Amino acid sequence: MTRKRSGMTGRSSGAVGGKPEKLSESSEMYLQVIWRLTEREREVSVSDIAKAMGHSLSTVSEKIVRLTEGGLLRHEWREGVSMTPKGRQAACRTIRKRRLLETFLFKMAGYGIHELHEEACRLEHVISERLSDALDRLLGYPMHDPHGHPIPARDGSFRPELLEPLSEVDEGRTVRIAQLRSADPEVLEYTARLGLLPGRSCTVMQKAPFQGPLTIADGSERIAIAFEIASIIDVQAEPGERFDEAGGANGSGPPARQSAAQ
Repeated sequence: MTRKRSGMTGRSSGAVGGKPEKLSESSEMYLQVIWRLTEREREVSVSDIAKAMGHSLSTVSEKIVRLTEGGLLRHEWREGVSMTPKGRQAACRTIRKRRLLETFLFKMAGYGIHELHEEACRLEHVISERLSDALDRLLGYPMHDPHGHPIPARDGSFRPELLEPLSEVDEGRTVRIAQLRSADPEVLEYTARLGLLPGRSCTVMQKAPFQGPLTIADGSERIAIAFEIASIIDVQAEPGERFDEAGGANGSGPPARQSAAQ
């Protein structure tokens, strides 16, 4: 699925004069991580950010102070960290670049889905807004990257989606794979070998108890996958069904979640 050209090229970046503020690679990485951590919770602790970044508490605390002083974060002493609209928009700009790069590498440069993350991570901090816009046009304004993550518009907006893990789907239900929620190259390579990529439909045939393996089917082909793999595959209801935020399909089962990104 692609985005229409109208409304995409004329959107403002939200920065003064229409030109986004240039941030350091370190600041962009912090904002991306905090954006992901606050996807479902309004605030996140400094220790959670330190764990996600792999840095010490003191290093992360100093960076948060600087980002707060720059108007990108909100943080009070001994309180959680949240993003300002300016910080969220800056994070989405970098995420947009990464996901467009991953889409280009996958569709045009022959990269495997397990090879995208590291390459795009290096490039996302150096390409310009002009180049990211050109990639968007070249690719036909895609809605999602190869992992199924939504690609933000130029103004940082995107449409949330109701998804649920394949591991939570009841036996007998047919669903469509929407997103792979992992950056582990080995996991992604394995799911690709099995053909479990966004866009594929499958029916849950059997679920072993105590988080045992799942057996899924696509036509006559049956595949057994580990619970851990099924838990990182997010799915959408097929036409005729719906996921409720209060429950699974048609309101029964575990709650679906809104997806934005990895």
